[in-house]
Amino acid sequence: MTGQRNYRVLTLAVAFIAGCVVVVLYLPAVREKLTKVQEQIQPPILQEQISQSAQDQGDASKDTLPLTKAQKQIQPPMIQSAQGDVYKAEQDATRSRSPVTLPKVKDTLPVANFDDNWKKWKEDISLTNLRNYGLVENIPGEATLNTYSAERLSAIYHSYLDNNDIICHRKLRMGNVGDGGWEICDDYEWRPVQPCIIYSFGINNDFSFDDESGAIYGCDVYAFDPSMKAKTYKRSDRVMFYSVGIGGKSGDPETNKKGWVLHSFSNIRQMLNHTKVIDVVKMDVESAEWPSLATMVKEQQLDNVRQLLVEFHEMSDATSRLLAHLILFHDLERIGLRKFYVSKNVYGHRKAAAVPILRTSSYEIHFVNDNFRRSPF
Repeated sequence: MTGQRNYRVLTLAVAFIAGCVVVVLYLPAVREKLTKVQEQIQPPILQEQISQSAQDQGDASKDTLPLTKAQKQIQPPMIQSAQGDVYKAEQDATRSRSPVTLPKVKDTLPVANFDDNWKKWKEDISLTNLRNYGLVENIPGEATLNTYSAERLSAIYHSYLDNNDIICHRKLRMGNVGDGGWEICDDYEWRPVQPCIIYSFGINNDFSFDDESGAIYGCDVYAFDPSMKAKTYKRSDRVMFYSVGIGGKSGDPETNKKGWVLHSFSNIRQMLNHTKVIDVVKMDVESAEWPSLATMVKEQQLDNVRQLLVEFHEMSDATSRLLAHLILFHDLERIGLRKFYVSKNVYGHRKAAAVPILRTSSYEIHFVNDNFRRSPF
């Protein structure tokens, strides 16, 4: 049995070796025959495409930079050609490119006698200057502001109006989502609580804020606008309309060139016998906010106002105007008014002298009085 088994193993081994010899001897002939068959059955168009592709690769390889022997060994011909083209393009671009000169960054910006040329300011990396000198809070007093250039005043003006400096955890928009609506801070410290009073200056026939804030909070809302044709009337159980406006002249009311009657804030409070708390004051009065607020600060009328909502209007970067505005912002901060929400009116886009991005001529600013919080006790 053992002899028969060994004989079978030997026979199989010899047969396997003979088969390998036959494959080695006849493989090239078989491969050549298969190639001829493939050429016979392949469409003529495809053959032309393959031939053209091979020719293109050969032409492209002539323009490539020489590769090292090691690169040729590890890279297929098509990859070698493509990388050569990319490298050549990069070299050409580098040779033709002008040298880059980075602008120098100034360590300090002089507070006085700064170059008023807008281009010079832009070249000195205006974003860096804006970050360093565009205050968002803690506006200095008049003496310090008087030493600043027009550009620096502009940087502070737009930075202050474009940034919050206190958190209101819950805001509720009263009125339209677009123009005409305003946010009221609903946090306990500042929310209107009955009996409550809201003053709304500047209506322009849009009572959406007045109607909704009166209905939601149950406040008595007093709306003022001398530009409307409507006369004084009671709009609803909560909303009363007066055909007068707000102005900055103390004492007796004034009449402007348009025939509008304007009262100071303190006069209006006296006429309505509102001597204590005003929960919300909203003002959208097309630049009359500047003289009106200045007089309100002077007469200490904002000390017992919980929330102040104002649209500030300014189209100019004139030093005198910016200086007056920043003095007012300083006074508002001193009283305790802090910005909990700011937005830009989409209808007033403009360029500003010290800001590298587009600004607005109309900022809608929402303040709460941090010095007049409601006590939890």
